[in-house]
Amino acid sequence: MTDRVPDLATRVSIETEFGSAVDARLTADVARIADMVRQPSVSIDGLGVRESGHQLADALRELGCDEVEVVDTPAHPVVWAYLDAGADRTLVNYGMYDTRPTGDPKSWTGGDPFSGTVAPADGFPAVMYGRGGLVPKGPTVAWLAAITTYREARGQLPFNIAFLFEGSEIIGSPGYLDVAARYADRITDPFGCVYLRASQKLTGEMQLFLGYKAFFTIELTASGASWGRGPSTAAVHSANRTIVDSPTERLVHALSTLVTPDGEIAVEGWRPGYTGDVLRPTEKPLVDALVERYRGAPWQEVMPGLAGGGVERFAGDVLGKDVLDRYLYASSLNIQGLYAGYTGPGTRTYTIPSAASALLDLRLVTDQSTDEVIGALREHLDAHGYRDIEMDVRGAFDGWTSSPDSPLVSAFVDASEQFGASMDLWPRTGGGGPWAALARRFDVPVIMGAGVGTGKRGGAVDEYLVIDGGGRAPGLREMELFGITFIDDLGRVLAAEENR
Repeated sequence: MTDRVPDLATRVSIETEFGSAVDARLTADVARIADMVRQPSVSIDGLGVRESGHQLADALRELGCDEVEVVDTPAHPVVWAYLDAGADRTLVNYGMYDTRPTGDPKSWTGGDPFSGTVAPADGFPAVMYGRGGLVPKGPTVAWLAAITTYREARGQLPFNIAFLFEGSEIIGSPGYLDVAARYADRITDPFGCVYLRASQKLTGEMQLFLGYKAFFTIELTASGASWGRGPSTAAVHSANRTIVDSPTERLVHALSTLVTPDGEIAVEGWRPGYTGDVLRPTEKPLVDALVERYRGAPWQEVMPGLAGGGVERFAGDVLGKDVLDRYLYASSLNIQGLYAGYTGPGTRTYTIPSAASALLDLRLVTDQSTDEVIGALREHLDAHGYRDIEMDVRGAFDGWTSSPDSPLVSAFVDASEQFGASMDLWPRTGGGGPWAALARRFDVPVIMGAGVGTGKRGGAVDEYLVIDGGGRAPGLREMELFGITFIDDLGRVLAAEENR
């Protein structure tokens, strides 16, 4: 965690120049967030995703983008837009507009999950209830508002922005990189990749992850049709199990070859590429700082996405710093879902299913290419006698690591600290995705999923974004002023580079 005291002169200057303009537009921006929340965009079942993509495209046209296209993919559309500032350098803006499902609407205490209701909550004068309010729609509106306000005051941005918003992040981002490749030649001299969210805790702490693992989403399917054994066209009654083979059991046996009994990866073809034991010189101070920062705190409350899961013991029974090291630098293969035959009331019981599927996510610290990783998995299955197991690669993204000393990271940290953020720099995270692959493609640093602002339960029941923090937390006003400060800081960094 950074321990320097920020010079607030920049914030005072930004407040003086832009504060009134931000205040004048806040009501309209709250209404826009509400409109976006009211438009569902649930990528798992497709509810409203295409309509939401066109809604976002309209907002980008209103922003002043010279090019706006809604591009179909094998899943949901990617929205491409280009804001031409006539500058030499370009900022790549990864983005997403899809959300997770709402669950049972009756469990939402704040009303309809797509209502976009503004009301007091948890001591805050105003929050925006609704799916997508916190992740990702509220922060997207705040960022676009910051860009608009800056342009209206200064005439133009100090850099161009290439936007690539996807509607399939929740389901593995199929087709995203193909769209990015289609527009790569439009992205002139890129210097960074960003995706801003409202990520502050109420204490002001903000985690910023500098590195990402290679990330894959792969579905494996065993079927009677492919195998040539068992039911090939439809499930049959399980009374015939003594004489009919089971594709479901075949899948289970195939999965058992991928990991050892204690959960370690058993795909030999991946081992030569592992780089988790190679610590970059810039990473050790960050790891040491994290150990000191969280000394005495339960790792269950520290690791992203772990709180509330009831995890009492860690894999391998690791303790202390080993927990952090394993999270940061170990590779994993996770079975996130299994599907075959009977899954609950309303489906047929006592059957031998004709097919079974498992959805895997892989998070590898490796220097192998995505093609090499996928090829090694195919070779492993074949070598173990499972040539018939089908592989559907839904997403495959390289890992990437940004330097903490890069101008993009420095500008982001400075702008965040102007608004009370206490920065907690992590050398990497357990996650990965297309933003890392974009940064790798263009050889630029990346800021992903961080930014001034706060809320609760993103992606869960009663999700909300703080609109007015009442002095206890940053609200929409601070989010927009932060965005303006970030643009201003980046402009000064780029100018300084040009004058060297």
